[in-house]
Amino acid sequence: MAAVVTSLASYWLSVDHDSMHKIAAFLGTLIGGVTFTGSIAAFIKLSGMKFTFDLPMKRYLNMPLSLLNIAGLIALVATDSTSIGSAVLLNATATSFMLGWNITNSIGAADMPVAITVLNSYSGWALCAEGFMLGNPMLTIVGSLIGSSGAILSYIMCKAMNRSLYNVIFGTWTADTGKKKAVEHREHTEVNSEQVG
Repeated sequence: MAAVVTSLASYWLSVDHDSMHKIAAFLGTLIGGVTFTGSIAAFIKLSGMKFTFDLPMKRYLNMPLSLLNIAGLIALVATDSTSIGSAVLLNATATSFMLGWNITNSIGAADMPVAITVLNSYSGWALCAEGFMLGNPMLTIVGSLIGSSGAILSYIMCKAMNRSLYNVIFGTWTADTGKKKAVEHREHTEVNSEQVG
């Protein structure tokens, strides 16, 4: 959440917005928002709390929200209007909150340890983006270390669990809800204890 607030404040307080500053502010907002709500969803799942909240049409939201953010980044870099840029960043804030919750909430409990390491990696990349945005090399270096180490740990955990990182994070994006598993029907035959012996 700190990354989101800092990115928004930096964009609004800065007089001159170059492309690097715009991209860093957008990525800080987007990654920070995903990490924030994703971490809340992971905490609720692992703590055993009896609380569930699914977004409407949750299986169809991830791809449109992601494409909307890609279009928003392109628009932010292309425009010099602060009002349009503010609208893009506020949209990135709202959609990143939805994405973080929706993605993490859809991941199974068995894969949640991998999801946590991925979220930890995200927090590092958000910090790295802030370093570029604020012109602070220390934030960039520390964020890169956290992000890369989290990514490496996620890869190692997936290999140990014989899982694909892509399937853990994006498996629910491509799940087809229309197809139901075929049920195998077998003929029922009753027997008694004498026939078994």
